[in-house]
Amino acid sequence: MRRAFPCLLGVLVVVLLGACGTSSQRSIADPRVGKVFFLCCNVHYDPHKPEITDAIPSQGTLIPFGTRVEVQKVTRDTVRFEAASHPPITLSYDHGGRGSFETFLSRFFVAEDPRLKLKKVPARQVKLIEKGTVAPGMSRDQVPMAIGYPPADHTPSLEATTWTYPSGVVVYFDGSRVTSVQRRAR
Repeated sequence: MRRAFPCLLGVLVVVLLGACGTSSQRSIADPRVGKVFFLCCNVHYDPHKPEITDAIPSQGTLIPFGTRVEVQKVTRDTVRFEAASHPPITLSYDHGGRGSFETFLSRFFVAEDPRLKLKKVPARQVKLIEKGTVAPGMSRDQVPMAIGYPPADHTPSLEATTWTYPSGVVVYFDGSRVTSVQRRAR
């Protein structure tokens, strides 16, 4: 019995560690799974490793804002989605800070095509958004279309006068409009 106890204890530890390591990868019931949404913002990913975080990268293959995507799987802190002509992409919620994953998902996957909000926006500004460029005069709604929402651990409130991105981009607002954009070295 004394010899069996260390073996049983070892097996129990391995099982528990295995369960802990995969708990965040288990699917959870989410009403978005199997449904089609529009992307709120431009999304870039590496086609060799289609995994991104909520600190949306600004380089790689582009999926434009307004693209229709199907949500395939949601876990406690990830979501897998797919757009036509792109591989399934897994997005990890790594930089949320105090923000909820649910809130992030509801901003990222939207029911209405965000391009509809640009009908009265000058063509030059629409082109900048499509290229992923933020410029003075853009609204708070247009900045995420261009470069995504700032991660909550860098910008805790979207009402803040400054939005900071891990890429080194800092966007300054006066009310609802961008006043300036800085690109800091990382």
